[in-house]
Amino acid sequence: MFSIETKRLILREFQPQDLHQLAPILANPQVMKFSLTGILSSVQTQEKIDSFITSYKAFGFGKWAVIYKESNQLIGYCGIAIEQIDHVTEREIGYRLHPNFWGKGLATEAASATIQYGFEQFKFIDIIGIVNPANTASVRVLEKIGMKYEKATIFHGREIYIYRLNFTI
Repeated sequence: MFSIETKRLILREFQPQDLHQLAPILANPQVMKFSLTGILSSVQTQEKIDSFITSYKAFGFGKWAVIYKESNQLIGYCGIAIEQIDHVTEREIGYRLHPNFWGKGLATEAASATIQYGFEQFKFIDIIGIVNPANTASVRVLEKIGMKYEKATIFHGREIYIYRLNFTI
Protein backbone atom coordinates (compact mmCIF):
# COMPACT_ATOMS: atom_id res chain seq x y z
CA MET A 1 0.00 0.00 0.00
CA PHE A 2 1.15 3.54 -0.84
CA SER A 3 2.53 5.72 1.93
CA ILE A 4 4.72 8.78 2.44
CA GLU A 5 6.65 9.09 5.67
CA THR A 6 7.82 12.35 7.25
CA LYS A 7 9.50 13.00 10.58
CA ARG A 8 6.21 12.85 12.52
CA LEU A 9 3.61 11.62 10.04
CA ILE A 10 2.60 8.82 7.72
CA LEU A 11 0.38 9.68 4.77
CA ARG A 12 -1.37 6.63 3.37
CA GLU A 13 -4.37 5.69 1.29
CA PHE A 14 -7.70 5.73 3.07
CA GLN A 15 -9.44 2.44 3.79
CA PRO A 16 -13.21 2.12 4.33
CA GLN A 17 -12.58 1.24 8.00
CA ASP A 18 -11.05 4.72 8.57
CA LEU A 19 -14.60 6.14 8.80
CA HIS A 20 -14.82 5.90 12.61
CA GLN A 21 -11.65 8.01 12.98
CA LEU A 22 -12.31 10.56 10.19
CA ALA A 23 -16.04 11.17 10.81
CA PRO A 24 -15.60 13.02 14.14
CA ILE A 25 -12.94 15.25 12.57
CA LEU A 26 -15.13 16.25 9.60
CA ALA A 27 -18.11 16.74 11.94
CA ASN A 28 -16.13 19.24 14.03
CA PRO A 29 -17.34 22.83 13.44
CA GLN A 30 -13.82 24.20 14.07
CA VAL A 31 -12.33 21.95 11.37
CA MET A 32 -15.08 22.65 8.86
CA LYS A 33 -15.48 26.39 9.56
CA PHE A 34 -14.08 27.38 6.14
CA SER A 35 -15.27 24.29 4.23
CA LEU A 36 -17.63 24.78 1.30
CA THR A 37 -19.72 21.87 2.59
CA GLY A 38 -19.82 22.68 6.30
CA ILE A 39 -19.76 19.83 8.80
CA LEU A 40 -20.25 16.33 7.40
CA SER A 41 -22.38 13.44 8.64
CA SER A 42 -20.95 9.93 8.89
CA VAL A 43 -22.68 9.07 5.61
CA GLN A 44 -21.13 12.11 3.89
CA THR A 45 -17.72 11.25 5.36
CA GLN A 46 -18.02 7.69 4.01
CA GLU A 47 -18.88 9.15 0.59
CA LYS A 48 -15.77 11.35 0.85
CA ILE A 49 -13.58 8.35 1.71
CA ASP A 50 -15.11 6.45 -1.23
CA SER A 51 -14.32 9.40 -3.53
CA PHE A 52 -10.70 9.42 -2.29
CA ILE A 53 -10.40 5.69 -3.07
CA THR A 54 -11.93 6.29 -6.52
CA SER A 55 -9.36 9.04 -7.12
CA TYR A 56 -6.46 6.66 -6.28
CA LYS A 57 -7.75 4.24 -8.91
CA ALA A 58 -8.42 6.92 -11.53
CA PHE A 59 -5.36 9.16 -11.06
CA GLY A 60 -2.92 7.38 -8.74
CA PHE A 61 -3.34 10.10 -6.11
CA GLY A 62 -5.97 11.74 -3.95
CA LYS A 63 -6.47 12.87 -0.39
CA TRP A 64 -4.53 10.62 1.99
CA ALA A 65 -5.05 9.73 5.62
CA VAL A 66 -2.63 11.59 7.91
CA ILE A 67 -1.40 9.34 10.71
CA TYR A 68 0.44 10.82 13.70
CA LYS A 69 3.32 8.40 14.26
CA GLU A 70 3.66 8.91 18.00
CA SER A 71 0.10 7.63 18.70
CA ASN A 72 -0.64 5.84 15.40
CA GLN A 73 -3.78 8.01 15.31
CA LEU A 74 -5.56 9.22 12.17
CA ILE A 75 -5.60 13.00 12.63
CA GLY A 76 -7.01 14.17 9.29
CA TYR A 77 -6.20 14.18 5.61
CA CYS A 78 -3.86 15.80 3.13
CA GLY A 79 -3.48 15.22 -0.58
CA ILE A 80 -4.11 16.34 -4.11
CA ALA A 81 -7.42 16.49 -5.94
CA ILE A 82 -8.53 17.56 -9.39
CA GLU A 83 -10.67 20.72 -9.39
CA GLN A 84 -12.16 22.95 -12.07
CA ILE A 85 -11.24 26.58 -11.38
CA ASP A 86 -12.39 29.23 -13.85
CA HIS A 87 -12.87 26.48 -16.49
CA VAL A 88 -9.31 25.17 -16.04
CA THR A 89 -8.46 21.72 -14.68
CA GLU A 90 -6.10 22.18 -11.75
CA ARG A 91 -4.32 19.96 -9.24
CA GLU A 92 -5.20 21.28 -5.79
CA ILE A 93 -3.69 20.47 -2.43
CA GLY A 94 -6.10 20.16 0.45
CA TYR A 95 -5.77 19.28 4.11
CA ARG A 96 -7.80 19.11 7.29
CA LEU A 97 -6.45 18.20 10.70
CA HIS A 98 -8.05 17.66 14.10
CA PRO A 99 -7.75 20.88 16.18
CA ASN A 100 -5.64 19.08 18.83
CA PHE A 101 -2.91 18.95 16.16
CA TRP A 102 -3.09 22.58 15.00
CA GLY A 103 -0.22 24.97 15.59
CA LYS A 104 2.46 22.28 15.58
CA GLY A 105 3.58 22.57 11.94
CA LEU A 106 1.92 19.26 11.03
CA ALA A 107 -0.23 20.66 8.20
CA THR A 108 2.91 22.25 6.73
CA GLU A 109 4.83 18.98 7.14
CA ALA A 110 2.08 16.96 5.44
CA ALA A 111 1.50 19.53 2.68
CA SER A 112 5.21 19.87 1.94
CA ALA A 113 5.61 16.09 1.56
CA THR A 114 2.49 15.95 -0.63
CA ILE A 115 3.73 18.73 -2.93
CA GLN A 116 7.15 17.08 -3.25
CA TYR A 117 5.50 13.75 -4.11
CA GLY A 118 3.30 15.40 -6.76
CA PHE A 119 6.26 17.06 -8.44
CA GLU A 120 8.58 14.05 -8.24
CA GLN A 121 6.23 11.14 -8.91
CA PHE A 122 3.65 12.73 -11.20
CA LYS A 123 5.81 15.43 -12.79
CA PHE A 124 3.17 18.08 -12.12
CA ILE A 125 4.24 21.46 -13.43
CA ASP A 126 2.27 23.25 -10.73
CA ILE A 127 -0.11 22.72 -7.83
CA ILE A 128 -2.60 25.21 -6.44
CA GLY A 129 -4.10 25.86 -3.04
CA ILE A 130 -7.68 27.07 -2.67
CA VAL A 131 -8.31 29.05 0.50
CA ASN A 132 -10.98 31.18 2.08
CA PRO A 133 -9.40 34.64 2.54
CA ALA A 134 -10.40 34.61 6.24
CA ASN A 135 -8.59 31.31 6.89
CA THR A 136 -5.31 32.91 7.90
CA ALA A 137 -3.86 29.67 9.32
CA SER A 138 -4.32 27.89 6.00
CA VAL A 139 -2.91 30.88 4.11
CA ARG A 140 0.21 30.61 6.32
CA VAL A 141 0.56 26.90 5.49
CA LEU A 142 0.36 27.62 1.75
CA GLU A 143 2.94 30.39 2.08
CA LYS A 144 5.27 28.21 4.18
CA ILE A 145 5.30 25.52 1.49
CA GLY A 146 6.28 28.12 -1.10
CA MET A 147 2.96 28.96 -2.71
CA LYS A 148 2.35 32.49 -3.93
CA TYR A 149 -0.93 34.37 -4.10
CA GLU A 150 -2.23 34.39 -7.65
CA LYS A 151 -5.78 35.76 -7.63
CA ALA A 152 -9.19 35.95 -6.05
CA THR A 153 -12.01 34.13 -7.83
CA ILE A 154 -15.42 32.58 -7.23
CA PHE A 155 -15.53 28.85 -6.51
CA HIS A 156 -18.86 27.12 -5.77
CA GLY A 157 -20.44 30.53 -5.22
CA ARG A 158 -17.85 31.82 -2.73
CA GLU A 159 -14.88 34.11 -3.03
CA ILE A 160 -11.63 32.21 -2.58
CA TYR A 161 -7.96 32.93 -3.07
CA ILE A 162 -5.82 30.85 -5.38
CA TYR A 163 -2.21 30.23 -4.42
CA ARG A 164 0.16 28.47 -6.82
CA LEU A 165 3.50 26.74 -6.65
CA ASN A 166 5.29 26.06 -9.95
CA PHE A 167 7.76 23.21 -10.20
CA THR A 168 11.34 24.42 -10.45
CA ILE A 169 14.41 22.28 -11.00
